[in-house]
Amino acid sequence: MAERASQGRESQGGTRRTRARGRESRRRILEAAAAVAGERGYEGTSIARVSEVSGLPASSIYWHFADKDALLAAVVEESVELWLGQVTRGEGEALAQRVTELCLGVARTFTESPDFLRLVLMLALERRPVEPVAREIYLRLRGEAIERIAAELQQVRPALSPADAMLAATYALAGGDGIFLASLTGDADVAALFRLHASAIVHLVEQAEGGVSGGRSGGGSPSRGGGREG
Repeated sequence: MAERASQGRESQGGTRRTRARGRESRRRILEAAAAVAGERGYEGTSIARVSEVSGLPASSIYWHFADKDALLAAVVEESVELWLGQVTRGEGEALAQRVTELCLGVARTFTESPDFLRLVLMLALERRPVEPVAREIYLRLRGEAIERIAAELQQVRPALSPADAMLAATYALAGGDGIFLASLTGDADVAALFRLHASAIVHLVEQAEGGVSGGRSGGGSPSRGGGREG
């Protein structure tokens, strides 16, 4: 009886160790895939290269993932929840504070998830007759991020219309994309760019609340109006 109990404990311990090794190998594969895809894009990524970077045999990769598309889809899914939490988390009650928090969230992803950001930007740019699952997942979740940012803006500015909130949120995320690309050159002042970007978002929201955005007002902006009067 005692012998069977001991054997059972040993079996359970072996199962836990096997599962832990499986989780560790999966993590290494995903990190390697993100790095390779961030450097080479979807088409340039191969199981052989991921195997080389991860230090694991191709058979181990295929044990976890059916093919390259499934692997990169998992990379996006594993990373995107963290990304969403960072780019849509804000607690400030004032518009400028909330927008600054959102921009800082985007900035954090530059240092914490650079490979992931490079991968998803490449996925967004690379279009094919048959879309990879990874690209479909990213575009769907990017849309969710825009909706969350719009909700954050409306939370601090309830008078902001849904259409204007979505416009400002789309602009906010697109501006973050541009700053990330600028940061890749190594000589961009990312902090200054984000301060400027936050100011632009605040101005856009305040303009919208004043009824002069989205073509609702015939007066246009002061600078454009001044040009017409001359």
